[in-house]
Amino acid sequence: MWQKIVAAVTAFGKGIAWLSDNLGWISGALSMLMMLFILREVVGRYIFHSPTEWVMELSCYLLVASTYLAGAHTEMKDGHVRIDFIYMHFRGKTRNLVNILIYMIGTCWCAVIMWQGAVMAWDSFTTDARSESTLMWPLFPSQAMIPIGAFLLCMILLTKLIKNLSELFGNRD
Repeated sequence: MWQKIVAAVTAFGKGIAWLSDNLGWISGALSMLMMLFILREVVGRYIFHSPTEWVMELSCYLLVASTYLAGAHTEMKDGHVRIDFIYMHFRGKTRNLVNILIYMIGTCWCAVIMWQGAVMAWDSFTTDARSESTLMWPLFPSQAMIPIGAFLLCMILLTKLIKNLSELFGNRD
């Protein structure tokens, strides 16, 4: 029974890994786009004395999207911050137990972010909330990136949690 669960989670994890990898590329493209917008603003403001109203606000929205969409990709590459000078001293089952604890806490944290992000995004969608600038950008698209990114990160953490549990307890049936 346990082997079937691990096999199903592994297959699901591969799909989530593919999606998070592609979203990592999209996040990088959003960062490049944001950089170009800010470059345009700097050149326009200081060389041509022609600032815009939309660059900073749009850059903030792109930053939210880029950050949350890249979170799952970063976790897949083991790129999140951890205390390596302590973590490197753990071996075998101890390291597995530490990983399980980290993945459990991370999954709970992501679940809360996903839930509260969804509440916030849904509220913005239903009330047609807009920014307070003169452009009045809709808030929903950037806010929707929060629960989407948190969901993907949560799924990757769950996949890693089950993998570590499988390694800890072996292939019992």
